[in-house]
Amino acid sequence: MSNGNRGRVAVKQACTVLYNTLPPLDAARLRGILQRLVGPCEVEWGGALGPDKPMVAGVVRFDGHQIVLVAFDAPVREEVLARTVGVSPMPEEQRHTLMSHRAAIRVLYMEGTTGPVEQLMATYQVATALLSQGGLGILNERASLAQPLELLVNYLPPRSDEIPPLQLWVGVVTFGIGEETEDEPQRYLMRTYGMEQMALPELGIYITDRSAADEVYDTLLNIGLYLVEGGEKLQIGPGHRAEFRGHTYLFTDPDQEGFEFASPTGLLMLVQI
Repeated sequence: MSNGNRGRVAVKQACTVLYNTLPPLDAARLRGILQRLVGPCEVEWGGALGPDKPMVAGVVRFDGHQIVLVAFDAPVREEVLARTVGVSPMPEEQRHTLMSHRAAIRVLYMEGTTGPVEQLMATYQVATALLSQGGLGILNERASLAQPLELLVNYLPPRSDEIPPLQLWVGVVTFGIGEETEDEPQRYLMRTYGMEQMALPELGIYITDRSAADEVYDTLLNIGLYLVEGGEKLQIGPGHRAEFRGHTYLFTDPDQEGFEFASPTGLLMLVQI
């Protein structure tokens, strides 16, 4: 990648499955569910929850992956819910359900492949098995994204022989930028969160008509997929272009600073030309 010689970095992944009540931490049961998705696997739990043990760790191994599980009989922190469940598009009834959860299992990719997409695939395969045990939904803090069970059925379980399901781990958040004046309409910044998990720059587009949000969301994710599929051979930075549905987009640096534009791997703005 250009623009300051941003380098690709080793990225390890995580997501969290939400519950009303934790399922039994039964290694044999979870192994039976998971092996239908991934084949031979090992599952271990480090004991049972109790009054003096509110958190229990476990580990899952398959195909060279090692994934740690952390089960806790308490809700996720409010600040994490605010930037995941609070900003993700979903019906309000489903948002209330996720906000009201009472327990969770954190899924942490620890070692195996160095490929970020493969790490994410493996992480979400384990999350799929956990979700089948009474899960309410999944949140991904690095993507500012949460999805209730009803919105996950089209993407789970992720399959390594299919197009990477970016909708699972890349969210899009909209910010109001500046103030509306007589000469200038209100501008909104729509930007991705989660491309950073794949050591890629985030993508953003300015819009003035929020009714175009669905189309812009589709554009951001499809160009994001183009970056993912291009892999390390694809060098993208300001001045490069991308074609999507008959439109040409120019990659540029942001024209402003602030938390809305922050990303460990940088943010590239897309300008239609």
